[in-house]
Amino acid sequence: MNKKIDIGIASLADLQPVTVDGSPRTPVERIEQIVSLGVQADGLGLDHFGLGEHHNADFVVSSPAVVLAAIANHTNRIRLTSSVTTLGALDPVRVYQDYATLDLLSHGRAEITAGRSAYPEPFTLFGADMSRYDELFAEKLDLLLQLRATPTLTWHGEFRPDLDEAAITPRALQDPLPVWLGVGGTPGSAARAGHLGVPMILGYIGGTPERLRTLAQIYREAGAQSGNADKLRLGVALHYFSASTMEAAAATYPYYYDFLRPKHQGGGGFTVTPTQFQLGMQPGRHLMIGTSDHVTTKLAELYDAIHFDRVQALVDWGGLPREAVEESVHRLGTEIAPALRSYAETAHTAHTAQVREGSVA
Repeated sequence: MNKKIDIGIASLADLQPVTVDGSPRTPVERIEQIVSLGVQADGLGLDHFGLGEHHNADFVVSSPAVVLAAIANHTNRIRLTSSVTTLGALDPVRVYQDYATLDLLSHGRAEITAGRSAYPEPFTLFGADMSRYDELFAEKLDLLLQLRATPTLTWHGEFRPDLDEAAITPRALQDPLPVWLGVGGTPGSAARAGHLGVPMILGYIGGTPERLRTLAQIYREAGAQSGNADKLRLGVALHYFSASTMEAAAATYPYYYDFLRPKHQGGGGFTVTPTQFQLGMQPGRHLMIGTSDHVTTKLAELYDAIHFDRVQALVDWGGLPREAVEESVHRLGTEIAPALRSYAETAHTAHTAQVREGSVA
């Protein structure tokens, strides 16, 4: 059986009221752009659209399910996922209800990607104790997985009121509603995903594939130890932009710098220098920025390193001009995705043949 790579795009919905080229950008325009990108991705045959959740003024989307519902209303096939849901600060009952509703509206295309959040704002806003960051997430993830499996649930935990024969409605069309685990770089999180037998998506925002290879190995070993090897799926989320020339791609540096720089005192983010940006664009490094051929080659090398099942490309960072983003997404859908799928299918077929012949363990 050939291996089909799931290739999609994502937006973190970052908002620059004035972009580095001096263009104004309103929240209305930004959300409209995000919906338009989802529609474009569907038309290009890409597999999924992910949308981030944040709770500060640097981003325009705090409720991804609402915006994904708007995309669902204008698309037919593309899968719709959070990227990520800040589960540790939220009520899993409400999270399940929101995405079950999205699943019904989209005729079975909704997914949740649950993460711990790299920002403190949701914990402060919703009264969650960030000093118990991991305990919160572990308990709420366990509850979410029970909610999707059980229409009527009795449950007791520490961070949420008990449930006593509670009817959890509506029920998702998919059974079970897909839940991925978003992992930044913590080995314990990768092991947790493997033990639970849930799909995992790794954030690749720096360095070489070696770190991802280690996390992928931890994930797969944990899955095998818990009897969940057949349930595992590995994804990678990365920063992407494609242009007709390497020079045009490299010219996006000011937008990338503005995307990641700290926007206010004590805020999240970091400074990327021109040298670091150029290094990231090189073969074997993390930035999937360049011509279609350049990006395809880098993605193929990453596939060889970790054998991912899904790749999620963040496409609209830093206030990039709308037309440039649309052209870049078009390149992904029409040039890069077909080439990467073909490469992965060939590599998977060759590997399967080697295993059958006994030349690969």
